[in-house]
Amino acid sequence: MTPIRPSQRQSSVAIHLVAGACALCAALMAPVQAAGRKPAPALPPTPAIADFTELSGARPGDCAAPSDPALSTMGMPTMRRCAWSQRVEMVYWRSIPAPAGTCLPPAAIAWYRLTQAIHADAPPWSAAWSGRTIATGTSDAQQLAAVWRGGDGQWSATLWRWRPSDKPATRTWQAAHWDGVTQAAHAIDAGNPLPAPSPLFVAWRDASQGKPRMLDGDTWRWVSDKTCLRLETSGISQTRIHLPYSRDDARLEQRSGMQVQLARRLPDAEWLQPFTLLDPARPGERTGAKFIAVWKEGRSVKGQLWIPLRDDAGIVRARIVSDLTAASADPKQRAAVVERELTALAHAWEVRHE
Repeated sequence: MTPIRPSQRQSSVAIHLVAGACALCAALMAPVQAAGRKPAPALPPTPAIADFTELSGARPGDCAAPSDPALSTMGMPTMRRCAWSQRVEMVYWRSIPAPAGTCLPPAAIAWYRLTQAIHADAPPWSAAWSGRTIATGTSDAQQLAAVWRGGDGQWSATLWRWRPSDKPATRTWQAAHWDGVTQAAHAIDAGNPLPAPSPLFVAWRDASQGKPRMLDGDTWRWVSDKTCLRLETSGISQTRIHLPYSRDDARLEQRSGMQVQLARRLPDAEWLQPFTLLDPARPGERTGAKFIAVWKEGRSVKGQLWIPLRDDAGIVRARIVSDLTAASADPKQRAAVVERELTALAHAWEVRHE
């Protein structure tokens, strides 16, 4: 047996000491590394209206048809699933991004885009809503769109489409599951009633049809010709100068007097359209008199509509405001948009209330 030299014995001890120290360091660092690793955040649960498997009662599959081009403005969906031999489809967007270059929030823009895609006559979005759904359809096809705010504060959206089967028994089975989709949609609408419509609101709703729009308290907002507008209602009041209900009784001296009154009330205004009597929607038709004026004040272009009521019941006033920006600072171009929207509102009033 070969004796171990002192130098060899010292080297062996040193090796064992180093190995032990390394093991101790690893043992001490393991908890630190484990503490430094954060668990992956849990995804929020799938909302009931977007649970395709539960609502369809079928195994989800890919959709054979290409995505609807009308939905391209919504962005890439989180999920798109089909079943029932391609007769039911669900498209789901978990998080709606804030659209660039618009003055309306993501929910209002998504509501507009979805309802346009399904050709629905939808009410304006309301800032007070936490969610809203709308359904359209015929015996050949049913559609349901929904926009809602989840528990994490994110706005989401979904679109369901169903083409009923030609076979009665299969169609009955499909209808039972479609009822589940409808019930899930009703849960989103709960607690989000439609506002009570005033006569002016009904006219504005008609005039702004087909445009992104929303209700924000007492202010109504919409986008027309890439221009952000807001309508601030003034209710029913009187003016110092009598404005007649009948167009036949409207006099030039009345309009001149009203313009002088407005100029005194707004000394810093730059008048882009003086106080003017509007023509009716149909030339020559006997309608009530309606007046508008448009002016620039500060960094905003403002326009007002006056609608005298029958039997001296007062005057309905509505003011449209559009703020000028560095990208769009031409007051004359903005005044043309405001004047067009005021005229459309006046003509919608004629249709509804005269």
